[in-house]
Parts: sequence; structure tokens; C-alpha cells
Amino acid sequence: MVQIANNKLFMGISPKELMEATYNASGNFQIRAFFEAKDEILKAEKYSEEEFYEILDAMIDAETERKLVLEKLRGNEPLFLEEISKIVKEFPPDNVIRDIIYLKEQGYIEEQIEIKTKTVIKKIKGEEKEVEEKEYFYRYQVKDIPDDFIEYFFEPVSLVFESEVCCQCGWCSSVCPVNAIAVTADTLEIDDKICMKCGLCYSVCPRSFSIEQALLSINKLDKSLKFSEKINGYINTYSASTTSDKIKKVRQDGGVVTSLLEYLLKNKLVDAVVAVQHSKDFWKPEPVIVEDVKDLYKTGGTKYANATTLNIIDKTKKFKNIAVVGVPCMMNALEKGTLFPSGLPFFKNIKYRIGLFCMESFPYENVLKLIKEQFDKDYTKITKMDISGGKFIVYLDSGEDLRVPLNDVKSYARHNCHFCEDLTCDCADISVGSIGSPSGWSSVITRTKKGDKLFKDAIKSKLIESQSLKDVKPGQPLLERIAGTKRKNCKPIILEKKND
Repeated sequence: MVQIANNKLFMGISPKELMEATYNASGNFQIRAFFEAKDEILKAEKYSEEEFYEILDAMIDAETERKLVLEKLRGNEPLFLEEISKIVKEFPPDNVIRDIIYLKEQGYIEEQIEIKTKTVIKKIKGEEKEVEEKEYFYRYQVKDIPDDFIEYFFEPVSLVFESEVCCQCGWCSSVCPVNAIAVTADTLEIDDKICMKCGLCYSVCPRSFSIEQALLSINKLDKSLKFSEKINGYINTYSASTTSDKIKKVRQDGGVVTSLLEYLLKNKLVDAVVAVQHSKDFWKPEPVIVEDVKDLYKTGGTKYANATTLNIIDKTKKFKNIAVVGVPCMMNALEKGTLFPSGLPFFKNIKYRIGLFCMESFPYENVLKLIKEQFDKDYTKITKMDISGGKFIVYLDSGEDLRVPLNDVKSYARHNCHFCEDLTCDCADISVGSIGSPSGWSSVITRTKKGDKLFKDAIKSKLIESQSLKDVKPGQPLLERIAGTKRKNCKPIILEKKND
């Protein structure tokens, strides 16, 4: 909880300002709902009493900070996030950027978008042509707020599901303090009898409100990062392959993800790994917690059906350090949970986030339908599925492989995937996929210092061999082009209440 003494976050803030901001923060509906539901939260046994007060204190601190930031910005003209972070010097720049996005969602800040069109020269089918490109500029300004203003109330994530944009990642279920949310690969249900209407699920949901502008601005603060508008901030890009014969037998492309996980477990850098493996229903993925390297190889290879991987994160609390493997929406969810509502991660044992490139995934039933309709094969005869060179490929136990144009299978993909702009897992420590690398190799993007160190340490251990992605064909240009296409074609999210 905010204390005038011994709180480095609020050094430089006068006692009067701090007390007023804390008083205003205490009226926040999320804080009230969380505090008032203490007995129910402790009874659910997801969070201990110590964790309950730690989360509550962090929420109060963050809301107090937001109220102070709001006061500092009153009367200012519309500004870019980077400009705001330089004006409000009392707090770390990334905190200020995070605060502005949340203040916008609370109804205090207006986002103004300016679109400019410029003409550029591009090579299209070997010919240089002039094409128009749109640039978007985002500025933020405090609204003229009336005295009787009531900050916006966050709906439960049922709103996201009913709007048909839910990615079924399962993060809301793990975070919910009273276990009111049940998520499967196809459904999301909230028990209204026990839901405490705290809005935490909405705050951390990757589809409730966008954090893209916050991530872009925060990445640009780190001058050690290279930056691309198509793949976001990164340290290095590589093309890599495993050297392990065991992993080569189960890998999809380069076997890099399984190799990294093996390195983490063998060197006791993590106690467990959250990933997916095939369930008893063939080709249907099942989220699992892996503690032993011998069980790790079951998670190798790509599963094109979606899985609610983050649904089991709350089951990992007994482990000191874990690694989580997931697709972009899941990495976005984990990152959002570290930013909002407090900046305190709900599960502080997530040490590594390993992201998988993803253009789109399929409902399990549609995977079976696709195999039957496009290939006329029994799905039990399929040993591997792949996407390469604009083709969807299935490999049979006979050794034969069959291919159809990727456009022929797009209709089987999940509708919800069309609302994702991220191909390469902007929010991971390390991102891995096949696009850009030759057959049998994986493209790797290291995005954080610990991610880059992990990758280099795995190379030093001779578990992985690697070269620069810029030195292979088709290389980084193809990866950036496809990532740019996904961002360009992403549909806007519109949240609408279902009519009763």
C-alpha cells in the first residue's frame, strides 16, 4: 500500500499530492471489488493472504501513480507517448507509457489518430512501382472531465467471447481470483454466482484493449534493441537447427524450441515447462506441465489446432521458475498481465517466454475436416503437417507427402485469428518459426537480453547450431514481408454486448 515513507516509487512527490492521489485511487472499482472479495478470494485458495495483500498493494500503488500522471498532464496539448514519458519525469518512462494506455481505457485520456499517406517505390513482380503507404500517428490528451465523471467499468471477459474475438488462450481463467472462469478451446463460461466483477480478467485479456502502441513506445526506449515496424523490437535474428538426434526425430523444422527447453531443464534454469502435446484424440493438442526431459520430446512438432495453454498456469505455482511456450496471443496475454492493472505479474515464476510464429490456427474439428476434404485421407495416417512455400502439406506414414495451396485451407482457420496482427510473438523472450529459413532449420528472433543469452548459451553447449538469418535464403526479408502482411490485414476488434 502507498506509504509516504520508504516508498521509492513516490520520491519527489509532495505528501499533499500523494495523499490526494491515494484517496482518489481508493475509489477505483477494481481495487474496491478486490478488497471487498477478500474472504471469497482466500477461500478459492488460488492466492494466499500474503499474495492477496501484495496484489492489492500493487494495484493501489499503480492507481495512485496513474492519478498523479493524470494531474501532471492536465492542460497539455495532444502528445506522443514518448513525449509524455519525458514530461512526466517523476516516474520511469515505461511506467508512464503503461499508465497512459490504462487511463485511456478508464475514460480519462483521449487517443487521437492522424493518418498520413506517402508515396514509396517498391519492387512488385520484378518491376519498380510507386505505391501509397499509410502512416499512423497516435497522440494522447487528457479529456475535459466533468466533476461527476465516473471512470469506465471493465466488463468481464464474456464480452470478448460474445464479440467473437476471444483467442481462447485461457489466461483469464488462471488469473481469476475466485475461479469463476472456465475456458476450453471453443468455449468460455463465467459463473455469475461467484464472479466478483473486479475486471481483472478484462485487464489482462489480449483482446480486450490493445497494448500495441505501449509496446512500440517502450521498445523504442531501449536503445540496445533493433526495431522493425513489422517484427517489432529485437536483439538479433538467426537461422538455427538442433544437433540432437533425439530431437531431430520429433522436430517440426529446426527443433530449436525443444532444444532450448531441454537446455533449460537439464541446467535447472527452470523447474518445469508449460507446452502442448498430442492428447488421446490424435492431432488434438493438450496443455501439459513438463518436469522431466524424457517427457519433453512428446511436445515436439507443430499442432495446428488451438489449445488453451495458459489455462494451466495457475497449476505451476509450486515451481520456483518455469518456461512457457505459446503463440502470439498467449505471449501478448502474459505481457499484458505484467503491465496491468498494477505492473506486478500475477505469476512471478514465469522466467522464460518462448513464442511460436503463428499466422492462424484451426479448431480441432476443422483440422479433421480439412484432412478429409482436401486430402481424402484418414487422419490417423498423418505423421506430420506443415506450411511451406505457400502450401499446406501433410506427410503420411507411407512416406508420401501431399500438398494443397494455402489459400485452399484458409476457410478452415479460426475466425478469431483474423483479429491478431502479430506473426512473430512480439512479447516473447525468444520467437521461433520456420518462415525465412531453409528446410530443417528454424528462424529465431531474440527479443530480450535474457532470451539472447539463453540462445547463445545453448549454442555454446553445442545443442544448437546457428547462423545469421540475414545470411540465408529467403531470410529476414521474407519474414518481414509476411509479418507486415499480417499486420496490414488484421481486422479491428469491436466489442459489443450480446442482445438479451
